[in-house]
Amino acid sequence: MISVVIPSYNHEKFIERCVDSVLAQSFADWELIVIDDGSKDGSNAILAAYAARDPRIIHIQQENRGAHNTINRGLAMARGEFLTILNSDDEYHPERFSRCMEAFEADEALMLVSSWIEVVDVDSKPLGTKMGWLNMDPWPIANKVASFAGTDDYALNALMANFVSTTSNMMFRRQVYEQAGAMRNLRFAHDWDFLLRICSQYRCVNLPAALMKYRIHGSNTISSNRKWMLFEVCWVLAANIDRFVDRLLPNVAPEQVAANHLAFLESFNLQGNDHIFWLLYWHIGQMRRMGILNPEEIYLADLALRESILQFVRD
Repeated sequence: MISVVIPSYNHEKFIERCVDSVLAQSFADWELIVIDDGSKDGSNAILAAYAARDPRIIHIQQENRGAHNTINRGLAMARGEFLTILNSDDEYHPERFSRCMEAFEADEALMLVSSWIEVVDVDSKPLGTKMGWLNMDPWPIANKVASFAGTDDYALNALMANFVSTTSNMMFRRQVYEQAGAMRNLRFAHDWDFLLRICSQYRCVNLPAALMKYRIHGSNTISSNRKWMLFEVCWVLAANIDRFVDRLLPNVAPEQVAANHLAFLESFNLQGNDHIFWLLYWHIGQMRRMGILNPEEIYLADLALRESILQFVRD
C-alpha cells in the first residue's frame, strides 16, 4: 500500500484539486492522511466531507505546528510500505502511483522515485515542464555543461541544487525513511535535506515524465523570507556535503583529476554566501569531532544563534 500524507494549511482554493488527484489515481491501493495545520479558512469543512465519503481518507486537525512537524506526524501514522507527501496546493498526475510502483517493482535496490514536474500558476495554467536537473534551475550555474548537470548522476545533481523542487515529488520505501530519519526543522529546505540524506546512500531515479503539478502562487513559502532561505541553502550543504565525499573526490587517475575538480568548481552557486557556508561547515565539523551527534541541528533549535548569522547573509 501507498500512504499519502497531505499537510494542509490555508489552501481552501486548491485542496479539492489536491485530494481529487489522489482519488483519480489508476493505482487504487492507498491510504490518505490529511493533517490540517491550523487553517483559518474553509479547508477543514472540505476535508471532513471527503473523509466522510471515503474510508481510505483520514482527516486530522491540529494547532499550527509547521510543515515539517505536520509531515512527520503523518508519516509516523502511515501504514503503507511506500510513503509519499503531497502539499495541499499541488496535484498528482493520474498515473503517478502506477509509474512509480512500476519502477520500484523493477528494481529492488531502488529506494526513492521522483519525476519531471508540470509547473502551473494559481489558475492551473501551465508555465512549463521542469525536466529534473536539465532546466528551470533554482539559481544560475554559469557553465552548466561543465557542472554535475553534464552527468546523469542523480546524487551529485541533487547536491548541486534541489531539482526535485518539492516534498510532493518524492515517493520512497518505508525502510529508507526509517533509516534516514524524519524531516528536520527547516522552513524552506526540509525536502532537500531529506533527499540528500537518502540519495547520498541509496539508489534513486527521476522518471522522465511530468507526473505532478507544482503550483506557483503568491503565498508559496519559498517567497516569504529570502535571507532565511539562503541561510538554509548554506546549512543544507554544510550539514550534508560530507556524505558525498566519495563522489566528489573519487580515486581517479592523475590525468582525470583536473576534469573532476572542474565539475566540482562549476556546480555550486551560494549566491554570495560562501562565508556562511564555511562558517557552518567548519563549526559543524568541529562539533562532530567532539562527539556531538547531529550538531548541525543546534542551528535549527536555537533561534537566537540563527538570527545572529542571518544579519550577515547577502540577499
